[in-house]
Amino acid sequence: MSEQSNKPKSILKNKDTLPSTSTKQQTPDPREVAIKHARIIHSRREVEDQISDSIIELSKFPTTRDAPYNASNPAPADAESFQNLVRLYQPSDYDDLIEERNANGLCGYTLCPNPRSRMSGSGTFKLVNFGRKDFNIVPTRELEKWCSQKCAKRAMYVKVQLNETAAWERAGIASIQIDLFEDIDAAASDATKQLEKEVENSKIEALEKSAQNARDLALERGDSAENRKKSKRSIKLTIREKPVKAPAAPSLDVDGQTHLVTEGYKTTFDSKSETVSQEIKSTDVKETIPEE
Repeated sequence: MSEQSNKPKSILKNKDTLPSTSTKQQTPDPREVAIKHARIIHSRREVEDQISDSIIELSKFPTTRDAPYNASNPAPADAESFQNLVRLYQPSDYDDLIEERNANGLCGYTLCPNPRSRMSGSGTFKLVNFGRKDFNIVPTRELEKWCSQKCAKRAMYVKVQLNETAAWERAGIASIQIDLFEDIDAAASDATKQLEKEVENSKIEALEKSAQNARDLALERGDSAENRKKSKRSIKLTIREKPVKAPAAPSLDVDGQTHLVTEGYKTTFDSKSETVSQEIKSTDVKETIPEE
């Protein structure tokens, strides 16, 4: 008995207390998994069917084609319907819409009531804007999708807003909105008008400020209204010509010896030599006179 009590106990659990490896984890019901996938596929197919139906519907737009509505000013109901239906489109879906409208003989832009253009000739490519800076060679098929370049720009503006993500992944996002090209033009024109108005107001304020500065400067100088009235009085002026006497011309030979000046140097003579020369000349004169 003592030997059994002194025997150490094992720290490992007994096999009876360990969980049974034979029990398998609970697996989901295959039927429920199949039903879940079927519902996902069905919802995706519904979204695709809605897009297909909307392509057929938009291929006949606009519903209102009377004046004053046109491509640049569509009817509000048509514009709203187009924006709501095309918001879940992929770019490929939008291309299908353009082809469907061309098949009906209409311009590729959904809100345009005009027929698409037909290019003359049988060439595959056409020269656009020949001789200009924006010259380009465009396939004839691309040019015949629209009635004008303006409608092509409107249609491409809508296309660049579309997303490549699948439509069923974006179906529940309400924040997705599609803008029209005319809406951007209107917003830009409003901003331009507001800017022009602010510039005009700043010009008026500058003129008023300069006028006030001129008035303040006039007051500092004492240029009041009464002084300005006095300054306007006419004064009679008489202009008389003053007689002017011409100055006498200076004498060029003051001392009578100008002929003695040579290159700025004046020749001088000694007085003694002059008297001797004069005596010699007088004796010579006496000798030459004959006696009577």
